[in-house]
Amino acid sequence: MSKLTITADRENYAVGLTGSIQIDGFSGFGEGWFNNSDVKEFCSNIQNLTNNMSGTAELIGSQSKADGSEYLERFALRCYVLSESKVNGVIGVHITLSEYPYTDCREQEILKVSGELQVRNHKLKEFSDNLNELVQGSLNEVVLNGDLNDI
Repeated sequence: MSKLTITADRENYAVGLTGSIQIDGFSGFGEGWFNNSDVKEFCSNIQNLTNNMSGTAELIGSQSKADGSEYLERFALRCYVLSESKVNGVIGVHITLSEYPYTDCREQEILKVSGELQVRNHKLKEFSDNLNELVQGSLNEVVLNGDLNDI
């Protein structure tokens, strides 16, 4: 089964999200820090996406070099419509998670996983509600399963 699991490290106005993913035998993790308002806006965008079955929603946490010349996406979620049915539509969730190298900056040390989950619109809406609760401290983790048969 393919799934994304997210936990949170909460501060006053920010949250560190750590994601771990398992897709088709591959797994990995990554983390990103976000303003609480950015995560809430992402959740609101997901609600709009699932209600209207049009548009996109994305949450991207990246890390730049000091001069801003390069960046590494450490925690990225991009949601888009695959099947436009409002009753039983399918949303694609592209996930990129990576771990930054701890010794200097050699590219071969970057551990990165990227893949897509396909989920029903109502399951993504439920995930959005749970992600909001995670940021507020009501939940310890949220899980998004990528099984279209999970109704």
